[in-house]
Amino acid sequence: MRVLVVTQYYSPENFLINDVVKSLKSRGHYVEVLTAIPNYPEGKFYKGYNFFNKHTEIIEGVKINRSRIIPRMGANKISLSLNYLSFIFFGIIRLFFLKGMFDRIFIFAPSPITVGLVGSIAAKKFKAKSILWVQDLWPESVEVAGKINNPLILKFISFLTKLTYNYCDLILVQSKYFIEHIVNQKIPINKIKYLPNYSSDSYLKKNNIQENIKNYFNEFTITFAGNIGAAQNLEILIKVAQKLKKKSEILKFVIIGSGRNLNNLKNKIKNNNVENYFHFVGRIDPEFISSYFKLSDVLFISLIKSKIFSLTIPSKLQTYLSYGKPIIGSIDGVSNEIINSSNSGYASNADDSEKLYKNIIKMKNLNKSELINMGKNASIYYKQNFSKDLIISRLIELIK
Repeated sequence: MRVLVVTQYYSPENFLINDVVKSLKSRGHYVEVLTAIPNYPEGKFYKGYNFFNKHTEIIEGVKINRSRIIPRMGANKISLSLNYLSFIFFGIIRLFFLKGMFDRIFIFAPSPITVGLVGSIAAKKFKAKSILWVQDLWPESVEVAGKINNPLILKFISFLTKLTYNYCDLILVQSKYFIEHIVNQKIPINKIKYLPNYSSDSYLKKNNIQENIKNYFNEFTITFAGNIGAAQNLEILIKVAQKLKKKSEILKFVIIGSGRNLNNLKNKIKNNNVENYFHFVGRIDPEFISSYFKLSDVLFISLIKSKIFSLTIPSKLQTYLSYGKPIIGSIDGVSNEIINSSNSGYASNADDSEKLYKNIIKMKNLNKSELINMGKNASIYYKQNFSKDLIISRLIELIK
């Protein structure tokens, strides 16, 4: 097949779609990518890129067609809206300069879902079938994470979302719980299929442990890796740290990543005098993350309390499971169920800091063999439900 992948985000930005493209190519399919100038998550163009250059480049043997975009900048409501809308505008313009023939248009759709509009127009241009892989549910996720509550704006976003769903030939969803939600928007159920995420190869490289980071892990260590935004609710760890401090419990939270809530989180930690419980690493290349995960005792995942997030499986959960490490979750819904039912760790409801504290103490008091067994359970569950070979084979079957 000849596949055009439409995605607002692509390498050097770190998203699962990078690995999907490489996997399709490795299985003999011709793949091109239509994407934007990279600026996620820092909100400014990556080194070597600007508004006017690198409209076409080759990355790992794949032709990348880049459209202009207004960067996220401070990622406030206005700048994010301009960022999302500008990709629709410039993406459609860039689309008309693409040449060649394509059998399928594959659309990767984390926020914003409106990337599907660009993909739908691509499908019309190339007379190809379009497949939309939904990662977030709109408008609910933008309402919760972006704190947008203007009814007119939400109504407009809802209109664009339904338009996107209607124009695509096939909708893939990363969580089974998305299906009912999309059907309620009057989309035929036979048009929707379940296709979960997997952990990309960039995270699974088993590199040797970096010697210079070993001193971060002298204590019992709980590691979080990913975007640091309001939706991740890492503030709950401050409440836990206060309880730990009162009980003279010693452990360390290692936070890997960056995001618009990073400075706010650091300030709150300082104001609550619990800096000794936290170590911030910043954003690192995925290939180096294995060192941190290997040395960690437990991996941590959290989201704010929200009905829409309870339906979502954050992609970091698959990554955590694939590493074969125990997991502690402060999260509702399907992710909570996966952690507890797989016996890969302990999960409490979002915002329940008391239960999270108790789970952390319980995990800390386990012996080494019990922690190893939890990690083995995580690995087994991943291989049975989310392995790369399983998901890519299913993807190719569906888009054919």
